[in-house]
Amino acid sequence: MPRRFKSSRIIIINSILMLGLIAILITQNIYFLKKNNSMLSHIDENYNRKLDVVMLMSKTVRERSLDMVTMFFYDDAWEKDEIFTHFHKLKLVFLSLNTELKSLGLMDNERIFHEKIMTILDKTELIQANIVERIQSGGDNQIQIDISKRDLPLETEVLGIFDSLAEIMRNNADAAREKAKEQYRETMNLVVIIALIVFVIVIFLMRRLLLLMVRVESGLIDEAEALSWDATHDALTNVFNRRWLQHKFELLKKDQNSQLINHALLYIDLDGFKQVNDNYGHVAGDSFLCGVTRELEQCIRQNDTLARMGGDEFAILLENCDVEKAANIAECLVLRVKKFSLNIEGNKVAIAGCSVGIVEFLGANSEFDEKVKQTDSACYEAKNSGTHHIHVFSP
Repeated sequence: MPRRFKSSRIIIINSILMLGLIAILITQNIYFLKKNNSMLSHIDENYNRKLDVVMLMSKTVRERSLDMVTMFFYDDAWEKDEIFTHFHKLKLVFLSLNTELKSLGLMDNERIFHEKIMTILDKTELIQANIVERIQSGGDNQIQIDISKRDLPLETEVLGIFDSLAEIMRNNADAAREKAKEQYRETMNLVVIIALIVFVIVIFLMRRLLLLMVRVESGLIDEAEALSWDATHDALTNVFNRRWLQHKFELLKKDQNSQLINHALLYIDLDGFKQVNDNYGHVAGDSFLCGVTRELEQCIRQNDTLARMGGDEFAILLENCDVEKAANIAECLVLRVKKFSLNIEGNKVAIAGCSVGIVEFLGANSEFDEKVKQTDSACYEAKNSGTHHIHVFSP
């Protein structure tokens, strides 16, 4: 056999072996990339569904409590029976959601909060069942006290734990995504080494590999599915919304013990918040808004109701609170908002503060829309007088 043919055969065989080895290495890395992509997709789907289920469970608990309260205030027997049916149906819905949540799998820190929720709900189930039975039997003077003193505090506690569980799930999802991305980065490093070897042998294969990596990398960047929220809760800040605030206001009007007691409504408007959105974008603005919300929560009492009215405006219903005490709370709000700052893109970002309008009212014969309008007007007066000012409405 001529030497050139033998050398050509060796070259061809070595080339085939080299190309085969490269093909195996490329195939192996593509497999790992796709597996990582599938892992990230599974993480997103699993945790998004878990968050959906948790929010639906929280919503079901709130709706069930509202049904109980509504039954207490309704006089029509047919309407009571209809609400009673819905009340019991919600229990089945909750049990189904709880079963689904368990099937999705809970991490150790998630399971701790889930067990706390179920322990409290076991207590509220007995309390609510007793209250509903008494309502069906004609009612008594103790029902309203049991609702406000025994059931609502437990409900508030369990809803707070639901929020904590949702936050933990988000953190777990972020950690799982970061781990998957780290594995992806390690795989990418190996791909780069192979690409350098392939570059000397065949540019075309390397180019195809790089194009494939770009496509795979693009497929890995997924945004988390938007979580739904119920009609009484603000999705961004996790505080109540205008609808729930109005409901609390109406309950206050119907409470005979509160009708001759002074209450207060506060309206808060952030000063200079628009600049945060303009300078850093709405994502940073949303983070800043959530941080401000946590500051507002530090100033209110346990039975006060903080609600986001829209944009950068909030309202707080202060039960059993005179104008002097309301002004003290307003000063706390102004001080905390003024001192609050957030590190955004390496910059310490703060706003001028906030303006607060206050109106004092009796529980009886007070209209929600009217009081909101009055506090809004007072807030406008406060803002006109300069940033972080407080103004009490006077007719």
